[in-house]
Amino acid sequence: MIHQLYNARELAGLNGYRNKPSKNIQKISNIKRLKQNAAAVGPYTLSMEFCVDEVNTVIDKYRTETGLQDAEQTPEHVAYSVYHGDLIICLKNILIPLDQEWHLGVDSHYYNAETDDVMTVPVQFQMPKMSFNEFKFGSTLAVDRGHGLKTRWKGINDELNAILLADVPLGYDRVRSDAKLTCVTGFTNYECLKEFNFVKKVIRNSGLEGIKKVNDAIKSFKSQNIEQVA
Repeated sequence: MIHQLYNARELAGLNGYRNKPSKNIQKISNIKRLKQNAAAVGPYTLSMEFCVDEVNTVIDKYRTETGLQDAEQTPEHVAYSVYHGDLIICLKNILIPLDQEWHLGVDSHYYNAETDDVMTVPVQFQMPKMSFNEFKFGSTLAVDRGHGLKTRWKGINDELNAILLADVPLGYDRVRSDAKLTCVTGFTNYECLKEFNFVKKVIRNSGLEGIKKVNDAIKSFKSQNIEQVA
């Protein structure tokens, strides 16, 4: 009888035969995973710049035209048209932990028609760690106001308006406010970092129209799946 020799690949799965994973392959896989985790952790300095007035105008117009009730559901391509930078990608897709030490700088520009004078009021907020919603709408967290005084954070609009009302003389009208929001963070995981890089690549290669097409395709795919399940 002639005994034919088979290699391990041909025998795999037959009569309980299993390939034993190579220690080198496992080692390489572990090293790759560690590198991916390290890449996700960062840290990264992420920021976005925007004109407060332009944001309000563009998003309010979009909501009026489309009947969108919740401004938080504004599509990515619309948000990216008014918020410029990496941070908006992470916030729209929730790619980073939303508890951060937020830093916001706002330059509000004013004009006095009687005196033909202009003035700019710069305001800086360096926050203790809090959620993005707490930063926007208010928190029970006490914030250091200086000289040992701590009071509850009331939300960015109320806090900023209180400062401007106190600092801007009568007769000056606000023209516009330019802002920059920054945080130093890592991504939630490596998959989030990959998604972030994918979105940036789409914008770089195809612009905001490319983002719209990607999201329309995803929405259509999800809709078809729901119909099939139903």
